[in-house]
Amino acid sequence: MSKRFFITTPMYYVNDQPHIGHTYTTVLVDVLARHHRMLGEDVYFLTGTDEHGQKIEKTAAERGIKPRQLVDEVAPNFENLWKQMELTQDHFVRTTHKSHIELVQRRFRELSAKGDIYKAEYEGLYSVSDEAFVTEMQAKELQAQGLAHTLTTLKEASYFFRLSAYENWLIQLFDRYPEFVKPDFRLNEVKQFVAPNGERGNLQDLSISRTSITWGIPVPGDEEHVVYVWFDALLSYMSACRDGYWPPQIQVVGKDILRFHAVYWPAFLMSIFRKESDDLNGELPERVRQQLPQSILAHGWWLMGDTKISKSLGNIVRPRELLHFGHSAARYFMLRDMQIGHDRSFTFEGFMERLNADLANGLGNLASRSISMLHKYRSGAVPVPAAWDTADSEIKDLIGNTPSEYLARMEQNNFSGALEYLWGTLRALDSYIVKSEPWNLAKDASNSVKLDTVLAQLYRALRMTAVLAAPVMPDMCQLLWESLGLPGRVENQRFADINFDEPAPGPVKDPRPLFARIDKDTAIAEIEKQQPPQLPASKLDVPELRETTDYDTFCKTDLRIGLILEAERVPKSDKLIRMKVDIGLEKRTIVGGIGKAYEPDQLTGRKVVVVANLAPRKLMGIESHGMLLCASDNTSKPYLIAPSDDAQPGFIVK
Repeated sequence: MSKRFFITTPMYYVNDQPHIGHTYTTVLVDVLARHHRMLGEDVYFLTGTDEHGQKIEKTAAERGIKPRQLVDEVAPNFENLWKQMELTQDHFVRTTHKSHIELVQRRFRELSAKGDIYKAEYEGLYSVSDEAFVTEMQAKELQAQGLAHTLTTLKEASYFFRLSAYENWLIQLFDRYPEFVKPDFRLNEVKQFVAPNGERGNLQDLSISRTSITWGIPVPGDEEHVVYVWFDALLSYMSACRDGYWPPQIQVVGKDILRFHAVYWPAFLMSIFRKESDDLNGELPERVRQQLPQSILAHGWWLMGDTKISKSLGNIVRPRELLHFGHSAARYFMLRDMQIGHDRSFTFEGFMERLNADLANGLGNLASRSISMLHKYRSGAVPVPAAWDTADSEIKDLIGNTPSEYLARMEQNNFSGALEYLWGTLRALDSYIVKSEPWNLAKDASNSVKLDTVLAQLYRALRMTAVLAAPVMPDMCQLLWESLGLPGRVENQRFADINFDEPAPGPVKDPRPLFARIDKDTAIAEIEKQQPPQLPASKLDVPELRETTDYDTFCKTDLRIGLILEAERVPKSDKLIRMKVDIGLEKRTIVGGIGKAYEPDQLTGRKVVVVANLAPRKLMGIESHGMLLCASDNTSKPYLIAPSDDAQPGFIVK
């Protein structure tokens, strides 16, 4: 029986149309699903939509329609796009499906009976963007990361999940099973959330119901409450799981929803699968670990410039613009240019440059030249190599080592590195052609054996590429497979069964163009024609004034002009920058969450305004003594306050 492999995308929130961020995540999961099928595994690929919650209710109200009408209108856009892109999902779940609603209510009752859900009144900070209550410390961390754009104070009766009771098991999960969150630096972020600086006892119980909205799954027995959207949405992975496939091997998420998947989700599952006799202050039972996802794989954001691609900013790259160049091309770019876990800036110029270099000039040109030479010099028949000089042996070894190296990198979720290595082999083949000069070898019959070796190696390398890259570029690799005269579907091949050195089963066919070189000016003009009319820029959502304070209280804040002497990024953080700042009286270390907006070399020599009398605080183990004053926009992007050029370090701001 084949090993079963269950993989999921997030459940996409349906208050808008899909964009490149949704597309990247789903393509990444599709690549993994196809890859594991070619490993010989029995794959179940789940995706779907999250359709309840405050933002849905608000968006529907703004449009003057019912929430159900909104989700029924938007959800098919996701499902239809994945079909249009020929993705291979096995099931598309919607959280408004009856079977899902029934499971959520059943699990709610079960956890209540265990004592893990209780009712109380809560008053505190609420993140509208995350639809979650947060502590003050969590709010500061989220804002520093640009993940909590709108915070408000909310008071209401609520059902709570005893998240704090699972802190011990969660910490064990992170420490004993580091594969649970990938990549490693994202695991460190999760650890810091649960136990900041290793300090336990900070994890608070989680509100999992709302009375302030009506669009959601009713709490069983208390229908004034609806189930909190994350308790609802996360359970869709369970409600839509095919029998026999639980638990998921990989769940792919964006970094902005990692906390929900790596903290709340395993805690919910621990509660579901624990027995009454289990000691929550003792060892995490292996039996419970085996019911949790094997890995939560968190990727970064696609950015436009330094800003996350977002519908609210109007800087969305729509899938149709990427698909203008073909499914395989778009898939290749996204897997090749995004290093898993990190952010990546998107430009159409960079997109087209990558496709021209790697697909038109790279694989496309190599395939065309090689197949054409097989026709020209051997009437389409693929010869068997019989003699090897040093150059032939070197390229033979490279081709032989490429599959194992490629598959190892894919196993490590290093998709960009795997494709980089494979395309390095293709570049080496181009150099091999130049050095071997098959066009000259063909002029002299005494070089026939050498020419056979060159042509055979080119063929075998292309056959290898068609198989290895098929999960990434299914259409293009199928076209290459057929051009090489190979039967059936390349996606039906199995990596372990392929002997890339075996003779060709028959002659090659006429070369078919894999990818045409892009004229950037023409392509951009065509894309611009597809753009919808630009709406006026949205008005800045200016917060209300804070409560009035007296002059004496204000004067307690010591604001000083500072000069940044040094700046460097904090390892394993894409937000934090450590700076040495001269405030006139002394030089201090200050850590600021401004790494998305500024590079270290932009900060050195810059004058800033420093809150100088704040108590020191540790951020990722570094003591920060002060804070830089910044303004922010709707996305929490920081804008450093700039003093006058002639202001000197130490000047008091008043």
